[in-house]
Amino acid sequence: MTLSTEIERSAYPVLVDRCGSTTVLFEWGYLGASPAVLRRLSEGARVYSAWWNVNANNLLSFAVGGELILTIDALFPGRQEHHAGLTRWPELQAMTDFFAEPASEDLDEDEDEDDLDDRADYDWRAACLAVIDHTTGARLAGEWLEQPHPYMTVPMPDATR
Repeated sequence: MTLSTEIERSAYPVLVDRCGSTTVLFEWGYLGASPAVLRRLSEGARVYSAWWNVNANNLLSFAVGGELILTIDALFPGRQEHHAGLTRWPELQAMTDFFAEPASEDLDEDEDEDDLDDRADYDWRAACLAVIDHTTGARLAGEWLEQPHPYMTVPMPDATR
């Protein structure tokens, strides 16, 4: 294996474009959910990130001024008071239906504690994108997504340092 092949395998393509006054980064992977990357991207800016995988592992994050303010599991976000940085993201704080009701104290022993209960029909992925859309004003409609967009390749070691 040559050095260039090793670099290619550790590099990630990232779509970079504008949507109105908002810069949009779209990537296939976990790079945009990394705390180090969010801190770097947010130097002099506000950064919102929604990430999930096929197993429903996910993160909804907000960073500003080089500081990671908030990271929430969107499927099981818990209660608002469990997230100190939430007051700095008022659009998310206002989405009271985003936050789960407190867990019932009378779970049967046969029940799985990770059961979705009343959230089984809740589209948490759409909620993540909707709150970012509402916060930033970026409207990523189907037409925007279907258009070609420029991209760059980012080496993972450079992005996360």
